[in-house]
Order: sequence, then C-alpha cells, then structure tokens
Amino acid sequence: MLVASPPVSDMGKRNTLEYRPRFARLQRARAGMHLPPLPGKTGPLPLGTVVDAKYELERVLGVGSAGVVYLAEDLGLERQVALKILSRRVALRANLVQAFREEAVALARVCHPNIVQIHAYGDHDGLPYFVMEHISGRTVAAHVETTIARGQQLHLDEVLGIVGQICRGLQAVHDRGIVHRDVKPANMLIGHGFRVALADFGLVGARGCAPATETLVGTPLYLAPELIRLAPVAEEQRHLADIYALGASIYEMLTGCGPFDGETIQEILACHLSAPPPAVTDRRPDLPSALDPVLARALAKDPLERYPSCRELLDALLTVRRQAARVLRRILVVDGDPGEQLALTAALRVGIPDATVLAAGDGRSALDMVRASRPDLILLDLEVPRAGGLEVCACLGADAETAEIPVLVLSRRLEGPTLSLLRSLGARDVLSKPVEVTEVVQRAQRHLGGTDD
Repeated sequence: MLVASPPVSDMGKRNTLEYRPRFARLQRARAGMHLPPLPGKTGPLPLGTVVDAKYELERVLGVGSAGVVYLAEDLGLERQVALKILSRRVALRANLVQAFREEAVALARVCHPNIVQIHAYGDHDGLPYFVMEHISGRTVAAHVETTIARGQQLHLDEVLGIVGQICRGLQAVHDRGIVHRDVKPANMLIGHGFRVALADFGLVGARGCAPATETLVGTPLYLAPELIRLAPVAEEQRHLADIYALGASIYEMLTGCGPFDGETIQEILACHLSAPPPAVTDRRPDLPSALDPVLARALAKDPLERYPSCRELLDALLTVRRQAARVLRRILVVDGDPGEQLALTAALRVGIPDATVLAAGDGRSALDMVRASRPDLILLDLEVPRAGGLEVCACLGADAETAEIPVLVLSRRLEGPTLSLLRSLGARDVLSKPVEVTEVVQRAQRHLGGTDD
C-alpha cells in the first residue's frame, strides 16, 4: 500500500524508534474485551463447505470472540465475498443471535462507499451468518505498524486521507441512529484506489449478553470513559463514544501508538478515566501544533465536551491542514531503488526546507499517495515497479484533479519516442540517470516557483 517518508527531525526519528517496542505490550489491549476467542484460526465450519448452496468457504480472514469471518466464493455471481458466521456455542444464546441479526439489518440500511456493504443474511445448519463485500487489502492498523517498523511515520496528509473517509462513513452510520461501538484502526480496511471502509471484524457477540451496568465491552485502547464507568448514557449521546474512539485511532495513526499506555489493561483503562492525553506534537514535533487542541477535544473525558459529530471533527482537522498548507509544499519522490530514493529525499529536504517530502517505492503506491496528499510536484522514476512511469503519467493526466501536478521524470533509458510520449502525457521535465542531486533540487525549485530561472 502507501509508503510515506515524512520530514521528521532526528528527534522525530528517535521518537518513532522509542515507541516501536510498545507494540508487543499493547497487542493484548488491541484484542478487545469480548468473550474468550476461539482456539486457533479454524472456525465453526471446515474450509470447502458450501453455505446454503451459495457460498464456498475458501479461507479464514479473521477470528473473533463470537465467530469467524471467512473469505468465500459467491457461486451464483462468481465473486469473492466475506461471510461472517457465529460459532456453535454462541448460536445457542438467543440474545446474541438477535444482536447479530440486528447488526446485519442496521448495516444493510447504510449504503455508503466507506462502510462495508451487507449483501445477505441467512442460517446454515443452525448457524446465523451474513454476507459482506470483500475488500482486498490491509487494515489501517497493519499499515501503521508496517510503516513504523520501517522507521517511518505516516504523513499527516495520508492520515487525513484515511480519516476523512472514515468520518464520512461513520457519519452516515450515526445519521441512521446506529452506533458502531468498536471504532479502531483494525476495523478500517484500505482497498483498491485508496478506498477506506469501516468494518467490524471483532464480531459483536458480547453486545447484549448482559446489562450495560454489568458488562464492559470494547477494545481497551479506544474505550471512552463513560463506557468504562458503565454509566447510563442518553440515547442522543451514545455516538460520542465513537468520536472518542476515532480520536484515539487518529492519535495512533499519527504516532504509532495510542494516547495511553500501561503494563496491564487495567492501567490503560485508568488512564482513559483520569489522565489527560499527551500532546501529539510531543511525540511528533513535525506536526502542526494546532492538532493538539483538536485531538484533546475529541478525547475529552466528558462526552458533551467532544465534537458533536464526525463531520465537525473532520472540519476541524481539515482547517488545521489548510493552515499548514499555507507554508508547506509537498513533493512526492517515486523510485523503486531504496538508495536512490533516500538520496533524492534527503537532498530535497535540505535544498527545499519548507517542503514536505513523501516517498513511494512503486507506481501503485504513488497513485494512492497522490490521491491522498495532492503533492505540488512529483519526481518519477520511469522504471518504477508495479505500474510503470508511463502508466503513472497516463493516470495522472486522465484525472482533472491531478493533471496539473508537474511531473519531473528520471530515467536511465530515454529515447526519442519515449520522450515524445512523456510530453504527450503531460510530463513537464525529464532528466537522465544517473543525476546530480543538486540538479534535481534546482529543477524542483523551478517547478515549485522557488526561482526565476
């Protein structure tokens, strides 16, 4: 997927490495507080089973506290789908079966590109199931951890590209009077074309197994204080717990870890109840300071002090981005050679210090990043893997929103027909490799309007 190399200082890099070891300790918190998980990644039905003579189970996508999500083949329509089915022990509990069906009915009423769509509901051999669209890709949680493991951090524009879609999808859910109750990066799926959709692979089996005053349900890293206290919440305020979880998710996307840490789940829950969230800029000094009050409000202990809607939270985040854009320019370096990519990004950060420099290692990731961050200049290696440079240029030129972005092409094999084709596809400039980085910086400054040459 996307690979970002934001302009972090040495302090910012040390911060990234400092928080990386926290992942192992926090895995148990990410797992949630539902019923005990099923042993192993198997499920109630063996692979190869044809459910209701329609859906052939191919492999397990996720195991939750109450059942399993399978990848299945829709035999009638010849497409892949995700099939979510309760385990046998849970299917014996009428209240959980009812909650499972209510989830399917509620989500089926929401038709939105940023919500995983429900296709069908049924019962197979006494096991309730529903069928969802299958989004091939990775979760936002996996994307964050992979990026941090590389010693990098997600760029603000990339995070906003994800959060904007989740906010719009979650707003559609709230507008229908539905509360998601398990908003977290692990339930956000990144699919083709940088489409992000909200799902619930944790399975909601525990939602109704006991009165709210007796049962704590959710994922500790993202639990709102009122849920931890098991306090009664007015119907019109229930969605504010999703706002809190979304704030914690944004914090994690930006820093690689949640706002609160602890050696045990109880310590994390105690922090949610009483500790103020650390300023995000304490962990990411390269981020705009205006983000701090936005996240502090989203993570307010009192639900009524939070943003009243996802729409207003997104507006606040975009306002911060617009303010930052007044002084920052964005350059995207697309090069499949890690050494050359590093040399170019380092030279650009030194030569154009007021620019944000992003990096992608292949053509598809580059197109995803362009859609997410709208760079002001693209440096493109013509021989980049996975959608070559010519295809990237063609895709950019075919989209009215990206056609005007100047593209500086770098290549070891520049011939007359290729040059003509690049010009026809909208490339503004061409350089032969190997290149002097000073020449690249000068050309970049020219295209950004930094010189009068």
